[in-house]
Amino acid sequence: MKPEEIAELILKGHLSKKPTVLDISGFRLDLQLDYSGLMAKGAYEGWKIVRNRGRRKVGCFDFKIFRLADSGDVPMTHQRVVMDAGQSLDRDVVERIFRGEDPLELGRDNGVTIALQEVQLAMLEQEVNWGDESFQSWSRFPPSQGKRPRDFIMAYLRRIFAEPDFLERTPMMTAASGTRNVFPPPVIKKEWGDCLEPTESNARPWLRGALLERFRRAAESMPDSPEYEKSYPL
Repeated sequence: MKPEEIAELILKGHLSKKPTVLDISGFRLDLQLDYSGLMAKGAYEGWKIVRNRGRRKVGCFDFKIFRLADSGDVPMTHQRVVMDAGQSLDRDVVERIFRGEDPLELGRDNGVTIALQEVQLAMLEQEVNWGDESFQSWSRFPPSQGKRPRDFIMAYLRRIFAEPDFLERTPMMTAASGTRNVFPPPVIKKEWGDCLEPTESNARPWLRGALLERFRRAAESMPDSPEYEKSYPL
């Protein structure tokens, strides 16, 4: 599936209060309905308290990603996605996913296809939950500055192909929400170089045009996050 098609499924699921999306072969998406996910719970904590002021709907489209496996469903983490990509994928095919191609149409074997789907879903999670919108948390890679939220994880993917052992030298951090072992933002140009997508790139955010408008209208129809009122009392 194309990322925009999956985004539509996520949007429809939240609007219909459908708790899971099972339309993606090999994966399950658990929709974090009614602000029940970590995005909403941590949206107005730590440094986010300043950045997310005025954003009343952060986390309203949040979802968790699970890869279905015989040994049990495997929750997605960015660290595992990047490590798996470095071991089983190549930069060219990941670049094609970044550009929005369908993993199922790239003609790879099943194991590679599953890894590509997971990369796509990790990118989509960022495109839905981070950015400029009232339903997104503040991002260092906002479309308003010519960037794309998925630039974050793409920088790590590019770097692991160039430096296979670099994660061993990368200290993880604790997010404002309290989530441990998350990647620090790849923002220092001297360190990240051409791993960062150029601002002048013709790559587009996956939420744009009519699709973005549907997300905006859906968010407007939802109540504000209960965490917002707690964090910004009158």
